[in-house]
Amino acid sequence: MTNKQSPSFVVAISGPSGAGKTSLVQKVTSLLEDAVSLYFDDYASVSKYPSNFSEWIKEGADPNQWQTPQLLKDLRSLRRRKAISLPDNKGIIKAASFIVMEEPFGRERAEMNELIDFVACIDLPLEVALARRLLRDVEWCLRERDPEYLATYLKEYLIGYLSGATRELYLEVNARVLKNCDLVLDGVKSLDELADEIIAAIKTKLGTV
Repeated sequence: MTNKQSPSFVVAISGPSGAGKTSLVQKVTSLLEDAVSLYFDDYASVSKYPSNFSEWIKEGADPNQWQTPQLLKDLRSLRRRKAISLPDNKGIIKAASFIVMEEPFGRERAEMNELIDFVACIDLPLEVALARRLLRDVEWCLRERDPEYLATYLKEYLIGYLSGATRELYLEVNARVLKNCDLVLDGVKSLDELADEIIAAIKTKLGTV
């Protein structure tokens, strides 16, 4: 679908926590010929985020304050068809024709804007995203931690969510991404339906329908 001499085609998938970004990135990668996945969270240890979400929102919610220099560097290398090593010895990603990545801000971060060719934004009610996030976290806690930790975690997360900071963060970010994306996805649809929509839209954009 792409010329092997041209830069890799970068597909960014955005949406709030619990929207299903990771699963969708994996599914789309599996459906594209010669594609690799890249995950925003894999760079948490080498990135810098606002320390106070409420203050960040009050001050204008500038996406550029979410600084991910290693992710940007690695994405540039992958676009040039060069393999990269993930932080914290998480593995090597080979060069490929397509790069499918999680990027919560879509094109809204200035340095990322020039590297992304296509943005799909998952739009869904926040209560659905919250329920999915909590189900995922409960499964992890029951597998890796004890019930006491689970109760404490859920209480702290929900207090933070209801206080406004976390919820407002998701609302603010998604509102921005939705205005400047290539495809808006109905997040309550099945994973297969969403992946098929993205593949069809990419083919249309590349003129390979």
